[in-house]
Amino acid sequence: MAFYRCTICLEDGTDIAADVMVSIEETIGAGAPRWHGTITIKHMTKLDAGQKYRIVLPDGRVGDFVVRRNTYAGGEDRAVAINGLSPFVPMER
Repeated sequence: MAFYRCTICLEDGTDIAADVMVSIEETIGAGAPRWHGTITIKHMTKLDAGQKYRIVLPDGRVGDFVVRRNTYAGGEDRAVAINGLSPFVPMER
């Protein structure tokens, strides 16, 4: 599992949160690579279950994901379980 500081956006590129910690597990096998992970984010940040979002990794790759579940992580943080919808690809400029 890899850990990153990343940016979370809406599909249109509008930033929702920057410099958030995410752990990502990528599975490479038959077909397209798959991934899932957990975002640690402040409790006031709006990430809705079932909604599609985009993650931007520090190396410039982006991938679309859907929120699977939000869980209170204690203090002011939440653990947000996510499932990747697309493989990570280099960001278009």
